[in-house]
Amino acid sequence: MLDLLKQSWTVVQDALRREAGAAVYDSWLAELRPLLMERSVVYIEAKSKMVRDRVQRLFKPLLQQVLSHEIGVPVQVIVQDAPGHTSNGLERLEVSPQQPVVDDANRTAWLVLKSLLSGSELPGVLFCFHGPAGVGKSFLLRHYLENAKRSVVLFLLPDLLKVFQVVHYEQRVEELRLELLTDRPLVLDEIHRISGKPKLQAFVHALIQQRQQFGRLTLIASRWHPKDIRDLDDGLCSTMLSGFVAKIDLPSPLGRLRYLRALDGAPSRNGRAHAIEAMAQQVPGSYPELRHAWTLSRSGGLPVKYLELIDPGRVFARVRDRVCDRIGVSEQEILGKGQSRRVSQARKLLAFLCVQEGLSRAEVGRFLTGRTRAAVSYMTKSVAEQMSRSPEIRALVEGLL
Repeated sequence: MLDLLKQSWTVVQDALRREAGAAVYDSWLAELRPLLMERSVVYIEAKSKMVRDRVQRLFKPLLQQVLSHEIGVPVQVIVQDAPGHTSNGLERLEVSPQQPVVDDANRTAWLVLKSLLSGSELPGVLFCFHGPAGVGKSFLLRHYLENAKRSVVLFLLPDLLKVFQVVHYEQRVEELRLELLTDRPLVLDEIHRISGKPKLQAFVHALIQQRQQFGRLTLIASRWHPKDIRDLDDGLCSTMLSGFVAKIDLPSPLGRLRYLRALDGAPSRNGRAHAIEAMAQQVPGSYPELRHAWTLSRSGGLPVKYLELIDPGRVFARVRDRVCDRIGVSEQEILGKGQSRRVSQARKLLAFLCVQEGLSRAEVGRFLTGRTRAAVSYMTKSVAEQMSRSPEIRALVEGLL
């Protein structure tokens, strides 16, 4: 479809010049670029926001008419502005761990989180985001965690289950409930994994209801809509549906293009533009699938500067610096062979947090100066056990996430 669109573009330009007039065409339409075509929607790029707004307001019907006539089927047109450029002419990255991809697929969830970060009032305190694997649910939540002005309590459902099992065995469930009932925002990720766990479901159900009564913010992420979670208690399902429920879909064509351009950097606008645009057209999948396709396309090797999203070394360095600063140890100590209690605990926390950030245990071991995968597994299990027994350790880990 992209090849068809680009083959038709010369004829389309001639028609636009004829219909709009040479002066108007030269001022507003000459530098438009076709990007993608999907499901009878043609995506076109303007050189600036001003041109985009002008074209959208005055010339969109003409574009749709001319394109529909040339392609042979009715099409809709969406115009976007080109990414910003730095003073040296290189495209700046428009996506990063601090700036997620925002498109029609996740805009509702993004606006909710943006409003929460800005302190805007929203109707209700319970928000549930759901969508298939790889659409960026956890990424959006991590963005919220990193930018929230106050401390946030985060639990992935498997971790919450481990803690719940320990406190239930030790008859300290009330202690955990009070800990999670504080006025800090609570984030529960992978809530779909609560399927078939009736005791934990009852605990979470009562907890969410109490947090609602006290007006305390709770964010939930799930792979499926609450009604589609298998063996979910009807009461918990109803409570989840009483909040604001928003679906996050697979990235839209423009979302895919923005993500691939960010991964590729300046070459995506200079030399590799056609390859990146074709890839955005041909890989209508999740972000991991896009990242895999992009990596395979880099036959000449990856660029020197590319996103932390795919660079485990950058993730490790960021987490290492955070742990060193919080625990009060040096980089040399945490990467060395010292076994003092403080250094050992810092090293365990570093390993645990890196795994939470998506690094493999083998990668963590490599960055921790040659430690084995088994050693890293021991470190992460040790921290998980400490968290299951100690609210202080849980608070420490939450403060480092």
